Amino acid sequence: MKQSKLSVFQRGSAPKFILSAERNFSNVSLRCNRYIRHHASSRAYAYLDACLLAKDKNGNPRPRAAKGNKEISLMRTIFEYGIRIDMLKTNPFADLDKLKTRVTARLVTDAEMALAVEVGRELGSTRLIVALALRTAWLCLKRSVEVRALTRPQITDEGIVWNAAKRQAGQVKVTGLIERSPELLATINEALAIKRNQLAGTFYVFGNLSGQRYTKGGWKKMLSYLMAECVKRAEVRKIEFTPFSLQDCRPKGVTDKMEQGHADVMDATMHTNKRMIEQVYDRRRTRTATPAK
Repeated sequence: MKQSKLSVFQRGSAPKFILSAERNFSNVSLRCNRYIRHHASSRAYAYLDACLLAKDKNGNPRPRAAKGNKEISLMRTIFEYGIRIDMLKTNPFADLDKLKTRVTARLVTDAEMALAVEVGRELGSTRLIVALALRTAWLCLKRSVEVRALTRPQITDEGIVWNAAKRQAGQVKVTGLIERSPELLATINEALAIKRNQLAGTFYVFGNLSGQRYTKGGWKKMLSYLMAECVKRAEVRKIEFTPFSLQDCRPKGVTDKMEQGHADVMDATMHTNKRMIEQVYDRRRTRTATPAK
């Protein structure tokens, strides 16, 4: 008598299509493990070497050690997941030697910030948008991604409400308020007053002329134009100027506040401990303290 499907499952026998899928999965897993075992590590080191030898669009050396390390860390995490789901046996990136990185101590000066805003105002349009974003990142001690994503609803009568860009899984959402000041208010109003294309709107305070949020590549291009012009002006005036970016403005804000003795730096940055502030963002050249007695 022909057995029913139910009786087959009751006896613990798997249908043929399941057995076939298991065999295919096993074959794919075997090939993946063989390839990874023989090639993954060497390919990873080749990528890291390429990061060290990277050049900019003008052919000048521009090592990308930090970027290479981040990509390798990401792949290590992916391979670990492969082990977890029994697709891989080992993680070829587990013991890779990362590239040595140089910790920057760049501190944007008041003169450099002032020149960037001055040149942005003279050039107007997209250059002014970038210059005012740099100024806002400094005043509010915010990350690049937070400033580029700033929207009009975040601006309130009390100040600017910021959402933490980095948050651990399961961590409660935290918002921070940077209270309004005459300087901050003037900066934001100037950004909103920049003429955009017809019907573009100003939802993104530092959006492009079409009203959209800048892509990372688009922002980098506009910033390079502004910094190049600043370098030219500085050479004519025979003053020092080193190009900087949004990432350099947060350390300047932290350093300026700490030099003035402000006690709310952690609240401004929305960090949960002082370790990151002290190791990464505090770039004071001179430390001042009171005597023990």
